[in-house]
Amino acid sequence: MSFLQSSDQENPAVRFSLLSRLCDYLALNDLPSQSDLIFVLAGRPERKAYGLQLFQEGIAPRIILSVGRFEVRRMDTFGFQDLNMREMVKHMFPADRHFFIEVSNNSRTAVPAGIKRVGTFGELSALASYLDGQKIQTLTVISTSVHLRRVRLCCRKIRALGRLEIAFVPVPETLSSFQRDRWWKRLDHWSYVGSELMKLLAYHFRFRDR
Repeated sequence: MSFLQSSDQENPAVRFSLLSRLCDYLALNDLPSQSDLIFVLAGRPERKAYGLQLFQEGIAPRIILSVGRFEVRRMDTFGFQDLNMREMVKHMFPADRHFFIEVSNNSRTAVPAGIKRVGTFGELSALASYLDGQKIQTLTVISTSVHLRRVRLCCRKIRALGRLEIAFVPVPETLSSFQRDRWWKRLDHWSYVGSELMKLLAYHFRFRDR
């Protein structure tokens, strides 16, 4: 081992710099911009809160919230009790309990997403099917920062989404439950980053021929 290698291993600043770069690699940081539609991926509730905030600010005339089976009850806190999703799920198989809530200036609807494959790729494939035939050219996609590189990979592999101009916008640090600053100090953040790295690698191999 060289002196330089030994020094790097003993220098905490070097280790922390490498850990920061790991997080920076996974994260995408597009800025919100005017688009035809906002799509918010299922998962952490702050994604919904931020997507709705951008919608209310007028960056898009429509927003679609992807709501997983374990999020249905939470949607009451966002004011969607009138869509009766809790009643709908009573008559559905667990695997089918994933919804798209679409909001525009004139309407609010909740429909089964029709997801055929569990995971981010399946969720985005269902979005592509949902948008089939619609005149969408620009799309804003909202998720947690370190999830977005995998989201972008999926969009590039799904033909109907690959033709769109997409902004991959992370939930701001002030709202996010995942904090990029010194993320390595939290065990749950280690789990999240490690999971994203493994899934990203798996997606590269699984969809390499698309």
